[in-house]
Amino acid sequence: MMGNAMTVQRLHHATAATRPGGRRLSAAAGSIIALVIVALIAGCSSSADKSINALPRITMHRAYISKQQFHAPYALAADSNGNVWFTEYQNNAIGRLTPAGEVLRFALGGPGFPERLAPGADGRIWFTDPVGNRIGRLDPVSAVLTYFTLATPMAGADGIAGGADGAIWFTEHAANRIGRIDRDGAIIEYALPHDGGPGEMIAGRDHDLWFAEDRANAIGSITTAGSIKEFKIPTASSRPGGLAIGSDGTLWFTELAANKVGKISRDGVATDYLLPPRGVPLGIASAADNIWITIAKAHMFYRIGRDGKLQSLKANSDTYPGFIAAGPDQSLWFTEPGGKIGRLTPPASITEFAIPEASEKSTRQVQSSDIAPVSNTRVTQ
Repeated sequence: MMGNAMTVQRLHHATAATRPGGRRLSAAAGSIIALVIVALIAGCSSSADKSINALPRITMHRAYISKQQFHAPYALAADSNGNVWFTEYQNNAIGRLTPAGEVLRFALGGPGFPERLAPGADGRIWFTDPVGNRIGRLDPVSAVLTYFTLATPMAGADGIAGGADGAIWFTEHAANRIGRIDRDGAIIEYALPHDGGPGEMIAGRDHDLWFAEDRANAIGSITTAGSIKEFKIPTASSRPGGLAIGSDGTLWFTELAANKVGKISRDGVATDYLLPPRGVPLGIASAADNIWITIAKAHMFYRIGRDGKLQSLKANSDTYPGFIAAGPDQSLWFTEPGGKIGRLTPPASITEFAIPEASEKSTRQVQSSDIAPVSNTRVTQ
C-alpha cells in the first residue's frame, strides 16, 4: 500500500498568444517505442515539491492472473459498453478487457504494428498500422479483419479518432496529412499547410478533430468538411503529445520535451503550464471535470481541477502509468509496460489487471483481407 496524495498548487502559465503553425512526433515504429522508453526512464527530481498537498491515500487492488504475459499493452480506448480495447505491438494483437476483468485477444497475424485505436460508431475497432502503411478494421463479433492500404507510401499512420460525421479520421505523420475513411473504405487525405508531423488525434465537442504536430510545435484542428486551423504552442520545441477534451470543450495537451501541460480555449487562446520536475508527462485524459496526467517514472498521476489547482497522486513503486483513457463511468484506465492495465477510480482507488499469456482460450484468430488503394482515394491541398 502507498500513497501520498496531491499537491495543491496553482499552475503558472506562459504567454498565451495564438497563431497558425503546428506539428508532432514521428509515427515510425522505432520513434514510438523510443518515446515510451524516454517517458519511463526520464529522471525525477530528488527534492519534494513543497507546494503539493496530499490527496487521499491510494487503495491498491491486484487482479493478477496466474500466467501474466510481459508484452506491453500500448495504446487503449474505452467503448460505450465499458470494455477497454488495447494494442499489443510486440504481439501484433488487439485485446479487449471487460469491466469484469476478462481478457480476449485478437491475434492479427502477419507483419504489422497496431498502434493507436478507436471504437467506431458501427461497433467495430479501427486502428492505425504504420508498418503496414494501412488502416485496420476489426469486427469483434465475426473476428473479420479488413485492412485498407493507404495510397501514399510510408505515410506513417499514427493517431485515430471517430468523427461526428460517422467516418474515421487519422493522421499521417510522415506524409504530413490528415486522412478520412468512411465505412465503405473510401479515403480522403487532406494535406497540411506546413510541415507539421501530425500525431495524436482526438474528436472535439464542437465536431472538430484535434491533432498534435510535433515538427511545427503546434496543435491543429480540422472540421469534418476539411477546414484546417493551427495554433502555435507558446513554449518552443515542446513536442506536443497526448490530447484530451475537458468537460467545457477546452483542448488539453502534454508537452513531452518541456515538462508542461497546455490548453487551447474555446476562443483559440493557447496557454501552457510548467509541471513539477518529476518526469515526462505522457498520458492525458478528462473525467468528471478533471484533467488527469500520467508520469510513469514517478509512479504518479496529476489531477487538474476546473479551479486550476494541481494535485498529485502517487501509486505503488511497481506501477508505471503510461497512456490513459476515460471510460463511460468516468473511471480512468491506463496501460503499464509490465503487461498490466490499471483502473483508477477517483479519488484514489487503483485496480490492476495482469494481461494473461496468449492461449487458445484467451486468443481468437482473425480472418483478414487487404484492400489496395482504390480510385476513390483523393488528396486535397
